[in-house]
Amino acid sequence: MPADPATAASERASPPSLDRAARALRGSWPALDERRLGGWLLGFSEGFTRRANSVWMLGAVEDLQSSVGAVEEAYRVRGLPSRFLTTDSSDVDEVAALRAFGYVTSLSGGVLARSLGPTDGRGQPLPAAHPSAFVSVSGPQPPSDWLDAWLAWNGRRLPSDRRLAPRILSQGTPSFLSVSVDRSLAATARLSVVDGLGVVDCLVTDRASRGRGYARLLLERAQHEALALGASSCLAMVVDGNDASLRLFERLGYRRLGAFRYLEGPERTSCC
Repeated sequence: MPADPATAASERASPPSLDRAARALRGSWPALDERRLGGWLLGFSEGFTRRANSVWMLGAVEDLQSSVGAVEEAYRVRGLPSRFLTTDSSDVDEVAALRAFGYVTSLSGGVLARSLGPTDGRGQPLPAAHPSAFVSVSGPQPPSDWLDAWLAWNGRRLPSDRRLAPRILSQGTPSFLSVSVDRSLAATARLSVVDGLGVVDCLVTDRASRGRGYARLLLERAQHEALALGASSCLAMVVDGNDASLRLFERLGYRRLGAFRYLEGPERTSCC
């Protein structure tokens, strides 16, 4: 039976819950190796990115203290820090317990969302100063020049970064967007659609090309692509202190659903 138009319009206009958004964010950036521990999902990806090497607290565990110990052991044997990704929708008692066990915030930011409508993605014209600039969209594998640019702009120069990045970024059915000027990449973005929600990440502009509207152009195009793929909203994670990105998202109608925080455990040492 077709959905009631009024109901569909209401769902499209309403932002997703923070809990649903967190699940979509996890699904858009899955770890290469995952392990379930009750309602927790442990991710391991040889240390490449926090998101793919953290515990997502998606549900409850039976015994909190023993579960934290199992997490710390699982990450220790892999040479990784014990790290949890929490949001404002995480269980407050579990978060308080982590704090009591010595976990501290290593990175924080906001989860932003914007409902999509039929006019999204029409975009603004490219700056007249760069008539040769154009937007390209490809997938599901990141193009070599896109990957090289994204890694370089993020200061990722290890051989393992070049090996691991395509494996994580290509999972699911992502789209890779870029702006090119005079045949050189000026900005990149990535879009994934998970559970009817579009997730925009990897939005980076080359330092020499900032301030020319390329990031906005990619974000608008990503919204258009997400809408075409059936997404009702778009999501993004913006790190605290990244004021330029926050202003861009806010200008395009994104609103904060809540905060995210990476909680990292202390290094445990033997008594002997």
